[in-house]
Amino acid sequence: MVQTFLFLLLLVMVSACDIKNREIPDRLQAAIALLSLLHFSPCNLAGVFVALPYLLVALAGNGTGGIGGGDIKLAAAMGIVLGLPSSVAASIMGLSAFIVYGLICSCVRRFTGRKGRTAYPAGPFLAAGAAAAYFMEIEGWII
Repeated sequence: MVQTFLFLLLLVMVSACDIKNREIPDRLQAAIALLSLLHFSPCNLAGVFVALPYLLVALAGNGTGGIGGGDIKLAAAMGIVLGLPSSVAASIMGLSAFIVYGLICSCVRRFTGRKGRTAYPAGPFLAAGAAAAYFMEIEGWII
């Protein structure tokens, strides 16, 4: 119960910081990772590997304003809490919502005549995916 409350609180704080500053503070990510100690399982350490695709995308983007270090560290931190299967589900749900949001915003921008690219924070979507996966795991929907 304590881990659930703290995990959700930290995810909300991550989302607020990313929306406001386009940056996720390291202390919040470290706090999320430390939550894994409340219900530690060595198997959960494999969840850190979910951050690998984020890292590869960031490296391929060559610093052009795509996925940033905060998103990579958030994926690793939530992976340690959730474990590999749930963190993969969290990433899929979060990134799917992020893509839909980005497409809608792009269409609205195009129809209103605004040009150029706009960066959107990915942290809130990753956090929402993590929260959903956390509850799906509690209910036994993710093995």
